[in-house]
Amino acid sequence: MRIVFASLLILLLLATLDTTLTGVVAPALVAELGGGEQVELVVVAYAAASTVTLPLWGRAGDLLGHKRVLLTALALFEIGSAACAAAQDMPQLVAARAVQGVGAGGLMVGVVTVLAAMLPPRERPRYQGYVTAVTAVAMIGGPLAGGLLTDALSWRWAYLINLPLGAVAFVTLVLLVRLPPRVREGRARRLTDYLAVLPPRLLAVRNFALAAILAPLQGAVMLSSVTYLPLHLQAGGDSAAASGVLLLPLLAGTVVASFLSGRVIGATGRYRPVLVTGTALIAAGTAGIALTGAGWAVLAVLGLGAGMLMQLVTLVAQNSVPAEDVGVASGAGPFLRQLGGVAGVAMTGALYEPGSLHLAFAALTVIAVAAVVVAALVVEIPLRVTAG
Repeated sequence: MRIVFASLLILLLLATLDTTLTGVVAPALVAELGGGEQVELVVVAYAAASTVTLPLWGRAGDLLGHKRVLLTALALFEIGSAACAAAQDMPQLVAARAVQGVGAGGLMVGVVTVLAAMLPPRERPRYQGYVTAVTAVAMIGGPLAGGLLTDALSWRWAYLINLPLGAVAFVTLVLLVRLPPRVREGRARRLTDYLAVLPPRLLAVRNFALAAILAPLQGAVMLSSVTYLPLHLQAGGDSAAASGVLLLPLLAGTVVASFLSGRVIGATGRYRPVLVTGTALIAAGTAGIALTGAGWAVLAVLGLGAGMLMQLVTLVAQNSVPAEDVGVASGAGPFLRQLGGVAGVAMTGALYEPGSLHLAFAALTVIAVAAVVVAALVVEIPLRVTAG
């Protein structure tokens, strides 16, 4: 189990690293390939492809098998990475990044769904701290890793590094992962589910519907926070590096709360108190920033709330649906969280005034309070003790 879990974390690390490293390697690749006016497409192609395909990969796993779909996504990611490293001009690199992004979407969902198939919901929270820690480290370490590889070797190695690590993970998953047989549905129902990425019947499930509302609210608050807090700190005279250091309480709170909340849920089997507490802490953090600014204490409070919710919303969705729908439950949350994040960033950008966080974070506090209300409506359903 440890070897398999480590391999899954490597895949999550690679998919997340490639979200953030391109910015730092951009000058080097533009110097070699040209097309500086298209460099933003290198980022957008990956982000758009990975986000749009999240629910598709999740549903494909339910219908075709989670291990098979994860391996397919990994193969696409590897092909895209190799094509990125071999690109001879900017259009080729953009196209390769789109292929890589499609594979990355499958990795992000596939890691979660394979873990869900291997572990019962009662045991999953014990592992969520590691998943959150890897995600956080990748988001912070992506630019650093890309910069080191570019300086020491070439920008192409920012993509080539995926090939040996992905190959090791591929072999490990083929040889060691054994998942329970898929639940086969009736022919008519399967046809309906092929046509509908998000089966309408799931929206009638109370906790799934509430998780589907909570995910974009969470995304709007957190993506807006990590986008505009560094901008605000730099507008106040801090360097990019200094603004990153000042956000360490947010990162530390996220990682610590994820580890601790996972162990509490695993030990007690109760997730609703953690869900409500997490949303309340996020609301308190955004309100504190709106009133007093981005101090270490309020950033830590915001991070604690974020850590409690990072994987918990997905767990609530997974535990509310039958085993054959775990894939779509796993894919819907990240997809909706990303959509909410995009909308939240647009809203915050319209309200943000350089040098002042008051108005923007007052609006985010309203969204966070709405999330508290939604979380309070979630019904405590005992976590299943069987995998799937």
